[in-house]
Amino acid sequence: MRPRAKFWLETDEGEYLMGPRTLRLLEAVQQTGSLKAAAREAGFSYRSAWSRVRRVEAALGFKLIESHSGGEGGGSSRLTLEAAEFLRRYQEFLRESAHGVAEVFEAVFFGAE
Repeated sequence: MRPRAKFWLETDEGEYLMGPRTLRLLEAVQQTGSLKAAAREAGFSYRSAWSRVRRVEAALGFKLIESHSGGEGGGSSRLTLEAAEFLRRYQEFLRESAHGVAEVFEAVFFGAE
Protein backbone atom coordinates (compact mmCIF):
# COMPACT_ATOMS: atom_id res chain seq x y z
CA MET A 1 0.00 0.00 0.00
CA ARG A 2 1.22 3.49 -0.84
CA PRO A 3 -0.27 6.98 -0.94
CA ARG A 4 -1.04 8.93 -4.08
CA ALA A 5 -1.81 12.64 -4.17
CA LYS A 6 -2.73 14.99 -6.99
CA PHE A 7 -1.86 18.69 -6.67
CA TRP A 8 -3.02 21.59 -8.77
CA LEU A 9 -2.67 25.35 -8.56
CA GLU A 10 -5.53 27.78 -8.05
CA THR A 11 -5.72 31.54 -8.25
CA ASP A 12 -6.11 33.53 -5.03
CA GLU A 13 -9.84 33.58 -5.86
CA GLY A 14 -9.97 29.78 -5.87
CA GLU A 15 -10.23 29.32 -9.64
CA TYR A 16 -8.38 26.40 -11.24
CA LEU A 17 -5.10 27.57 -12.76
CA MET A 18 -3.15 24.47 -13.75
CA GLY A 19 -2.49 20.89 -12.82
CA PRO A 20 -0.86 17.72 -14.12
CA ARG A 21 -2.17 18.01 -17.68
CA THR A 22 -1.00 21.60 -18.15
CA LEU A 23 2.31 20.65 -16.58
CA ARG A 24 2.64 17.83 -19.16
CA LEU A 25 1.84 20.33 -21.92
CA LEU A 26 4.57 22.73 -20.80
CA GLU A 27 7.09 19.93 -20.31
CA ALA A 28 6.28 18.67 -23.80
CA VAL A 29 6.81 22.16 -25.28
CA GLN A 30 10.19 22.18 -23.57
CA GLN A 31 11.06 18.74 -24.98
CA THR A 32 9.62 19.00 -28.49
CA GLY A 33 10.06 22.70 -29.31
CA SER A 34 6.55 22.70 -30.73
CA LEU A 35 3.21 23.60 -29.19
CA LYS A 36 1.46 21.50 -31.82
CA ALA A 37 3.46 18.38 -30.94
CA ALA A 38 3.19 19.14 -27.23
CA ALA A 39 -0.59 19.48 -27.46
CA ARG A 40 -0.86 16.12 -29.18
CA GLU A 41 1.40 14.52 -26.57
CA ALA A 42 -0.57 16.00 -23.63
CA GLY A 43 -3.99 15.18 -25.09
CA PHE A 44 -5.06 18.70 -26.06
CA SER A 45 -6.27 20.02 -29.38
CA TYR A 46 -3.96 22.75 -30.66
CA ARG A 47 -6.68 25.34 -30.06
CA SER A 48 -7.32 24.12 -26.50
CA ALA A 49 -3.59 24.14 -25.76
CA TRP A 50 -3.28 27.78 -26.87
CA SER A 51 -6.36 28.68 -24.85
CA ARG A 52 -4.95 27.01 -21.74
CA VAL A 53 -1.57 28.69 -22.18
CA ARG A 54 -3.18 32.13 -22.59
CA ARG A 55 -5.36 31.63 -19.50
CA VAL A 56 -2.39 30.60 -17.35
CA GLU A 57 -0.30 33.48 -18.73
CA ALA A 58 -3.05 35.96 -17.81
CA ALA A 59 -3.25 34.61 -14.26
CA LEU A 60 0.52 34.50 -13.73
CA GLY A 61 1.23 37.83 -15.39
CA PHE A 62 3.97 36.65 -17.73
CA LYS A 63 4.31 34.85 -21.05
CA LEU A 64 4.89 31.12 -20.96
CA ILE A 65 5.69 30.45 -24.61
CA GLU A 66 7.56 32.25 -27.37
CA SER A 67 6.49 31.09 -30.81
CA HIS A 68 8.15 31.59 -34.15
CA SER A 69 6.12 30.84 -37.25
CA GLY A 70 6.90 29.62 -40.72
CA GLY A 71 10.06 28.73 -42.49
CA GLU A 72 10.99 25.57 -44.33
CA GLY A 73 10.79 23.34 -41.27
CA GLY A 74 7.68 25.05 -39.89
CA GLY A 75 7.38 27.08 -36.72
CA SER A 76 8.75 26.48 -33.28
CA SER A 77 7.79 27.21 -29.69
CA ARG A 78 9.82 27.38 -26.54
CA LEU A 79 9.26 28.29 -22.93
CA THR A 80 10.23 31.78 -21.84
CA LEU A 81 12.89 32.09 -19.15
CA GLU A 82 10.16 32.95 -16.62
CA ALA A 83 8.14 29.91 -17.65
CA ALA A 84 11.15 27.59 -17.43
CA GLU A 85 11.86 28.84 -13.89
CA PHE A 86 8.18 28.51 -12.92
CA LEU A 87 8.12 24.98 -14.34
CA ARG A 88 11.27 24.05 -12.41
CA ARG A 89 9.79 25.35 -9.15
CA TYR A 90 6.45 23.62 -9.75
CA GLN A 91 8.21 20.32 -10.42
CA GLU A 92 10.29 20.78 -7.25
CA PHE A 93 7.11 21.52 -5.28
CA LEU A 94 5.56 18.29 -6.59
CA ARG A 95 8.64 16.22 -5.69
CA GLU A 96 8.88 17.68 -2.20
CA SER A 97 5.13 17.31 -1.65
CA ALA A 98 5.23 13.64 -2.65
CA HIS A 99 8.06 13.11 -0.17
CA GLY A 100 6.08 14.85 2.58
CA VAL A 101 2.93 12.85 1.83
CA ALA A 102 4.95 9.61 2.00
CA GLU A 103 6.43 10.61 5.37
CA VAL A 104 3.03 11.46 6.86
CA PHE A 105 1.53 8.26 5.45
CA GLU A 106 4.33 6.21 6.97
CA ALA A 107 3.90 7.87 10.35
CA VAL A 108 0.10 7.53 10.41
CA PHE A 109 -0.13 3.97 9.15
CA PHE A 110 3.08 2.38 10.38
CA GLY A 111 4.44 4.66 13.11
CA ALA A 112 4.64 3.69 16.74
CA GLU A 113 1.48 4.31 18.72
